[in-house]
Amino acid sequence: MSYSLQVFVSSACYELRDLRAAVQSWLKNLGLTPILSDEGGFPHEEGLPPYAACLRVLETCPLVVGVIDRQYGHPFEDWGPYEQYRGLSPTHAELRHALDSGKRLLLFVHSDIWAFYEVWRENAGAFKTSAPYGLEEATLRMLHEFKTRSPAPWIERFANVTVLLESLNREFVNQLYVHLREREKQTADTAGYFLDKIIETAPEVREKITVGLNPALVADREALRSRLSEIEEELEKTRGKTEERIFDLEKEKSEVHGRLSTVSGQLDQARMLLARSVMKDISWLDFIRRTMVPPQPGRVPFHNSVEVALRGYHAAAGGQNIVPLLREVTWSLVPYNENGLHRGYNAAIIFKGDNFVPGVVYTWRRCGESDSRAGNDDYFWRLPNIYFGSYLEVSSGDNEPEAALSWRNYEFLVKNPEGRTSEWVPFTYPFDDASLEKIRTDSFRVGTNLLEAGKPAEAVEPLRKAYVFSDRMLGTQAQEALSKKAMWERALNEAALSKLRFRVGDQLSVVAGPHAGASGVVKNLLPRHLHAYVISSTHGEEFQASDAQVESAGGL
Repeated sequence: MSYSLQVFVSSACYELRDLRAAVQSWLKNLGLTPILSDEGGFPHEEGLPPYAACLRVLETCPLVVGVIDRQYGHPFEDWGPYEQYRGLSPTHAELRHALDSGKRLLLFVHSDIWAFYEVWRENAGAFKTSAPYGLEEATLRMLHEFKTRSPAPWIERFANVTVLLESLNREFVNQLYVHLREREKQTADTAGYFLDKIIETAPEVREKITVGLNPALVADREALRSRLSEIEEELEKTRGKTEERIFDLEKEKSEVHGRLSTVSGQLDQARMLLARSVMKDISWLDFIRRTMVPPQPGRVPFHNSVEVALRGYHAAAGGQNIVPLLREVTWSLVPYNENGLHRGYNAAIIFKGDNFVPGVVYTWRRCGESDSRAGNDDYFWRLPNIYFGSYLEVSSGDNEPEAALSWRNYEFLVKNPEGRTSEWVPFTYPFDDASLEKIRTDSFRVGTNLLEAGKPAEAVEPLRKAYVFSDRMLGTQAQEALSKKAMWERALNEAALSKLRFRVGDQLSVVAGPHAGASGVVKNLLPRHLHAYVISSTHGEEFQASDAQVESAGGL
């Protein structure tokens, strides 16, 4: 394969040295250029920490292979111009930067980490006291971020190097093909987009553009058009006169037509060249933005990156360090498709303001929470789905009224790529509190009735709704919200318990997993834990096992 494309490999260096070497060899055999930060000759940049320089290199690689295992890596505060990654480890920053930059990411997660993640997600508090050796909780938080990201990246589990390479072999060519196809399509879309804008614009503007392309060609075209008109007039005057003169005029007319067609074709090619290169020319970009791009027309989706750049250009002109202005954040239903453009969701959080530029990100917190931590490293920064210079849109659930209510008493902040942020702005929405109160009380009544009737699984959803509504309407620490939460958790525990075959005091034999062959008595139950049985073995040791790993030991 002759196409020498660079592929960035991101993982903890020391923990996965053998795996990284295997991936590197596999990529080289495919004819690609693997980029690994621990390799000799890795490019560095003056004035940048080495781990921050990795992000510069990653930006040149269209494909990224990421691997997550137990170690999170050392978090760094100094990320140079990449301030948004302050407090992250190099692997975490690389993977997030790959997604934020639109790279195609193949993310592999070790099967053990995946299993521990499911345990941690159900009961993070209990996990802190029983974390396996070498597994850092920051690793699980990082995995949670990527799994819940919208849209979620490509993620697959692997048990060992062989499984990972087999998965790479299946998926990598598909990802490479999609990348090349998208790159080709983006080039064609960019040219076509500007060409359409040129054709659609007013005649006087189109003429200015045409003159700017190639004055000599334009002069030739106008002279040929003029001569063609003269020939047409003379032909009219010579009707009925000498055949020889008519023949000469018809012959010249044919020749002028031919030359005019050639010149027009050359001008069309010049227009196409303009369309392909206009993004590199600030003066043309500004001219087209001001004369051919209409003002942002309400909530019209536009996923075309060219349009996005044009709409945000005014805020980033001249490389100014612009402070974004956020005025309002609310929720609204939106059309799934609008004006022939595909949005892909039915509701959104709407941000209104000014000075939003390409690369703007947003975050949120409970109203009144402190942001005193340096760098706000406790916040997740996310890209909006759609953005203009004065409008951002983030996809949301469309289940009214809970989708809007879930953001009540939250506030939002936006940040431009240079690191300048807006003020915190609270979420606003015209809630009908009487209607919300009825839903809250009805949900609790239905849930408690189901729970008392011995139907905990069916009670979970109405009790969850009663808790969420209480939390958002009354406050997180309100006694009623806390009591609703306790009832919801009771339903979760009883629903999980109903799925377990054994109870405290039962004698069990372990038939699978790391403790296979052991036996003992159930000392405690953790209903919402993957390994729900806490077993005291016949030798006095305690260990955990899942329902699928045990069988009854009868009279043992």
